[in-house]
Amino acid sequence: VGTLLVLGWLCLGAAIMRRLGRRCEPIVDGSWAALLGRLSAELKLDRSVRLLRSDHRSMPMAWGIFKPRLLLPAEASSWPADRRRVVLLHELAHIKRRDPLTQFITQIACALYWFNPLVWVAARRMVTEREQACDDLVLAAGSPACDYAGHVLQIASSLRTSRLVGAAAIAMARPSALEGRLLAILDDKRSRRALTRTA
Repeated sequence: VGTLLVLGWLCLGAAIMRRLGRRCEPIVDGSWAALLGRLSAELKLDRSVRLLRSDHRSMPMAWGIFKPRLLLPAEASSWPADRRRVVLLHELAHIKRRDPLTQFITQIACALYWFNPLVWVAARRMVTEREQACDDLVLAAGSPACDYAGHVLQIASSLRTSRLVGAAAIAMARPSALEGRLLAILDDKRSRRALTRTA
């Protein structure tokens, strides 16, 4: 019963994201397409990403294991250029790291071992490390830490996403984990280097 409940939660979240993806309109604006192409080339992405705009105040998020999608809120068209860049870079980092796939595997593990609290602790920790890894990539790409922290704080305070959607998509900023994340962003002694393939 526990396994079925967790799997049901996952399936419901996936159905909501599928419906949301159909209701959103693709972003065909030239400036967004050019920025997406440039950042995808910088990250050496091997897959094309579909950029969508929601008509609601939705949190920026990425989802899709085989066909990645990136959702932006309706207000994104009024964002300054530096916010557009860091948001796209952060979400594309999730896609480059194949975080939608690792999130799906983690949720299957949680469904199978729902009775073990250490699995849930590990899953929560994975989310924290995943976000910090993407933040490190943005900062390593040249974004000033103070400016980036300000963008993350503004997005987290003005935009929301439901926990059900979070079961199937990777939202940019969760208010529950914001304090530790901002401290990590502003820590100038922290190494931002990515792991090598061997490591």
